[in-house]
Amino acid sequence: MTTTNLKKKSGFVGERFTIVPSKVIKEAAADPRISDLYITAIGYFPMAQYHQNNSKESISSCVLIFCKDGKGWVKVGNRQKQKIEANQFILISGGEDYSYGADHKDPWSIYWIYFDGTKAQLMCNNPDKPQKANNIVDSHAFYRIEMFEEIYFMLDNGRDIERMVYASLCFHHLLATLTFTDLFLLATTNRRKPADNFVHVAISYMSEYVESTLSINDLATKCGYSRSHFTHTFTREMGIPPKEYFLKMKIDRACLLLKNTNETIIEIAMRMGFGEGQYFSRTFKKIKGITATQYRKQNKINQ
Repeated sequence: MTTTNLKKKSGFVGERFTIVPSKVIKEAAADPRISDLYITAIGYFPMAQYHQNNSKESISSCVLIFCKDGKGWVKVGNRQKQKIEANQFILISGGEDYSYGADHKDPWSIYWIYFDGTKAQLMCNNPDKPQKANNIVDSHAFYRIEMFEEIYFMLDNGRDIERMVYASLCFHHLLATLTFTDLFLLATTNRRKPADNFVHVAISYMSEYVESTLSINDLATKCGYSRSHFTHTFTREMGIPPKEYFLKMKIDRACLLLKNTNETIIEIAMRMGFGEGQYFSRTFKKIKGITATQYRKQNKINQ
């Protein structure tokens, strides 16, 4: 099978995306709080091999693509194809046809947001060209990922105008950290304590390898501290031990899979590194208060 035949717009393992209903978009466009800038869709495609998206015609919405890992490309109108690499982002202005996709050898993992509003085009300064999302410490990169995740959570777990307002106001801040990167670094570097920095590094590492098995030694080594110092500081900063935090993160990811995929509970347990169903079931009920089966049933009813 040729690479051409493998190209796809979505359908990647671990992908997440949500599209704002047209009714809510109309409300946002008429709401003076966010009519100048609001989100219409958001998603995350991890290790998106053979990813390619081609707009058949120009659309009014602008697009933000943030490349977390790997490589890809973007082509707007008749202009030259632009390469985009890890920790770079690109703002595609609305009103033109475009295409973008993952590198064949090193496919990207991307967060993407479609947005609109009366000043959407104004936010695309230096449009259609990749820009570096500068970081001084790893916590800067993690902060932006947190913002993406917060916006996604808000839009994926409700379909009302208040959630839309909250998410869109957060989006203002996310754009500020990218387009005014020097000011963002100046504002955050000096006020973050060293403990905050390495805790954020640990959490970012957990998030990246949430479907793997990480030991406390792995995390401590990543942060450059002894096991005891790492555990003590993490627990002090986050309120719970790192092992418990990582388990909670795994269960949160399992909830997304239960809600958005047809994978069996055993398949999800294996994917999240629990090894067997009983341990997963006990952990899920302990953290969420209900069984995985009950959680899936409730969310299917809500959907």
